[in-house]
Amino acid sequence: MYNPQDLWNQTRDKLAEDIAPSSFDATFENVTRVAKDDNGVIYVLTPSTYIKRKINNTYYETINTILNSITKENVKFKFVCEEEVEEKTKVINNTYTLNRIALNQNYTFESFVVVESNRMAYLTALKVAESDTLIFNPLYIFGDVGLGKTHLMQAIGNYVADGDLNKKILYVQANDFLSDYAKATRDKNMRPFEEKYENIDVLLVDDIQMLTGKESTQQQFFKIFDSMDNNRKQIIITSDRPANKLNNFMDRLKSRFQKGVSVNINQPNLNQRVSILERKAAEMTEIKFDKDILVFIAENFTNNIRELEGALNRVILYSELNNETPSLKMAEEALADLIESKSHSGENYENALSVIADYYKISMADLLGDSRKAKYVLPRHISIYILKEKYKLNYTKIGRILNGRDHSTILNGYNSICEDKKTNKELAAVIDNILQKIGRE
Repeated sequence: MYNPQDLWNQTRDKLAEDIAPSSFDATFENVTRVAKDDNGVIYVLTPSTYIKRKINNTYYETINTILNSITKENVKFKFVCEEEVEEKTKVINNTYTLNRIALNQNYTFESFVVVESNRMAYLTALKVAESDTLIFNPLYIFGDVGLGKTHLMQAIGNYVADGDLNKKILYVQANDFLSDYAKATRDKNMRPFEEKYENIDVLLVDDIQMLTGKESTQQQFFKIFDSMDNNRKQIIITSDRPANKLNNFMDRLKSRFQKGVSVNINQPNLNQRVSILERKAAEMTEIKFDKDILVFIAENFTNNIRELEGALNRVILYSELNNETPSLKMAEEALADLIESKSHSGENYENALSVIADYYKISMADLLGDSRKAKYVLPRHISIYILKEKYKLNYTKIGRILNGRDHSTILNGYNSICEDKKTNKELAAVIDNILQKIGRE
């Protein structure tokens, strides 16, 4: 049986090795005490709401990875302030860790930044979450990469799960559904697949367009969809395009998608991007940003919210590492290589990197950063491969785009993917999917 305090102590020690000492001290110096353990949910006390938000927004995935490397127990950390402990724990039971499968607990309606470009999608998603009855099915959310579709979808799941711990919520990327079904047919054993997808109360399927041309998988998804719909179970789907624009999809499946409600998340304009940055900056740091810095970021990072966050994170990190108050000049220095990567000879390389970051659910700052963790190294190597294969860039130019990496690092990354692709069919399929998404952007 695990000891909750020992688990946190070990995780905290390992975290201190993985991040800059100044960043660790600023965030985790006073985050030392486990308050309570309720059936696998370990409550860790934070000294302020600001620190709690910073941990959840910046470090939660890293902490989770460390925890999983330390123990095979089914446990999670939850970061709370002192006054929250009793309120948060009184309804917790075993179901808490079982009823929300693959959901990110930080994707909530409260943490979603609402601006005019996403307001209708937000209000519709909230209505679905709050309703005690099925009002329309499915909810189909579409829009470009990195605009918040996944966040909004999972916010519904977390809201429903918080309201009824007995409901089973499953979040799955379409690629994972494809892999699950392929494995079941390859092994000639459908039972594990059926067990995963049966008795679901709310099914969240991300990037449904990835099933394009996969007729047998679409047929299997149709069966699940039809069964859930007939049993009045909620389905939420995201895509990069409207349902009627899904090519090589079964007509009856597209028809089912269109019978519910479709909402679009649009690109935010300049003022909306600045508003998003103001909210994100308040959540991430106590540092006060002059508006001209946020305007500079918003003017140079226009594709999606994910790259906005990545740029802001980079400026905050640059400020912390240099122990300086953010200024416009500092922001220009911190973001120079990212901005340089946006367009060379008319090619939007930065957009390609954004698609890769979105695919792996990491920030642009992590993609271009120095961490050697596998979750960042693989997408970084894929970036090298795509910049070389798709855009025919030389290794020196790729190095400049990827944060000034040297020739040998770029060459090794490219060769690594070339070799792995020969035997790893899953990797080859991932790269093909990413190239398809880049081609449509």
